[in-house]
Amino acid sequence: MVLCLARTGAVDFARAEYVRLGLDRAGDDPDAIALGARLLKDVALAARGPRRAAFARASTRRYQSLFQRFGGLYGAVNAATMTLVAGDRQGGQALATAALAIPPPVGLTGEAAYYETASRAEASFLLGDLDAAREAMDRAQACAPRAFAAHASTLRQLEMLCRETGVDPAWLSAFRPPACAHFTGHILDATREGALSGGLDSNLRREADRVVREQGIGFAYGGLAAGADIVFAEALLEAGAELHLVLPVNRESFVAVSVAPFGPDWIQRFEHCFAHAASVRYASQDPYVGDEQVFAYASQIAMGCAVLRAQTLATEAVQVGVWDGHPAAGPAGVAVDLAYWAKGGRRQEIITVRRPPPSHAPPPRVGQPGSRAMKAMLFADVKGFGSLRDDQIPAFFETVMGRMAEVVEGLDAGPRHVETWGDGLFLVFDQPIDAALAALALQEAHRALDLRALGLPRGLGLRIGGHYGPVHLGANPLTRTPAVIGAHVVVAARIEPDVAPGSACVSEALAGALATFHGDRVRCGYVGRTQGRKGFPATPIFNLARA
Repeated sequence: MVLCLARTGAVDFARAEYVRLGLDRAGDDPDAIALGARLLKDVALAARGPRRAAFARASTRRYQSLFQRFGGLYGAVNAATMTLVAGDRQGGQALATAALAIPPPVGLTGEAAYYETASRAEASFLLGDLDAAREAMDRAQACAPRAFAAHASTLRQLEMLCRETGVDPAWLSAFRPPACAHFTGHILDATREGALSGGLDSNLRREADRVVREQGIGFAYGGLAAGADIVFAEALLEAGAELHLVLPVNRESFVAVSVAPFGPDWIQRFEHCFAHAASVRYASQDPYVGDEQVFAYASQIAMGCAVLRAQTLATEAVQVGVWDGHPAAGPAGVAVDLAYWAKGGRRQEIITVRRPPPSHAPPPRVGQPGSRAMKAMLFADVKGFGSLRDDQIPAFFETVMGRMAEVVEGLDAGPRHVETWGDGLFLVFDQPIDAALAALALQEAHRALDLRALGLPRGLGLRIGGHYGPVHLGANPLTRTPAVIGAHVVVAARIEPDVAPGSACVSEALAGALATFHGDRVRCGYVGRTQGRKGFPATPIFNLARA
């Protein structure tokens, strides 16, 4: 539990629970000692100046205790690394030299052998011996060639050390996992392409095979419409890559709209790819009712997933598009997907095809009563509010809720819609980054409150859940005030109860949008899944923190 809290970014709360649960006194448990060292390390790496050095030294002492009591390379090498972070480079190198002298255990295989050898690569790097570090990384990855999450953990540690020492991290490129891709392309409609369609299919497959091979794609996210989507999915599966599907509406409706009208052969190919996909996500479980925006939203989710996966694996995200060069006729399409991705500045591989220009559709109605629009939403409440005494309620509203109001009023890009009840808060923003910065500002302001001095329990923790998706904009018939409603509002509301007090967590859709465009400002790391409640399925959530 404490490790999960740390991964959410709620490090202060995690450290408090670590002490409350007595883990700081569990001197006979190596996992408890290692966790304490990791918590101190997290604080150090997020700090600057004297605070950074002080916590780095405290983490070093904990790692040294782990090594002295239980042996092993893990504690020894981490002690060396944190000594360097504390500003003692020579001390770190001395500890790294001693670590490399530890005889390797006999009989290690798989990931255990990987971590042992990767730790030796880290020690060699600390000594400035890049050749030895490269050689050790080669041997480590050979021990567990598909342990990509383990590889990514090492790469992030070595990247951090490159920043500490001023070494160019380019040497790590040879050890990165395969690339993560988003793929998008046109439907191959025989009624439009005519005789071109057969040749277009076979040519596309050759190009798809080439792109997967040359780009080193091992993971890919996209749709599965008849045509380019299915051709690319088949190429991925043939190459042994992971195929992850994101469908805009429920499966039956999607097949009826985007697969079946183009021939029974496409249905058979769809079923094969669907059956072999590593995962399937739905932007909506509803049937298609003519709103093209849901297709654009599904593509945005797929793009975000590709970027998030690339970040998790410390590798590169690339987009592959099959495009005829024509602008989109509506709010969704290949041209829209390509333009969205291009705003993030990441690489694109475009396969060009010749097709007749699309028919022009009327522009979508946006902003009309009852219309749908893309919005980022936050739900927040204060854990422990329900246990306050009645005489504490006025102080809570004057100080805690009052401080929230000050933060919201002071935002550079404020919410377009605000609702509040009790200690609850519902904020709606036009842009994902505006919601993210608001969540972080609210958390930081709450942490700064001296609750004890205000006569309130210190355990009052603000928790925030966020989501991004299409919502209905209308008016409440009872209050005659503006209302934001819809299934995606419910998604946001269901996240907040599972958030650790003192942290903010967001849906995969919001995390993906933030990662795609704002990785320099905020970071989102996978935490786990919410609890399924009242028939609502469990959903992945990501912690939100400043970059």
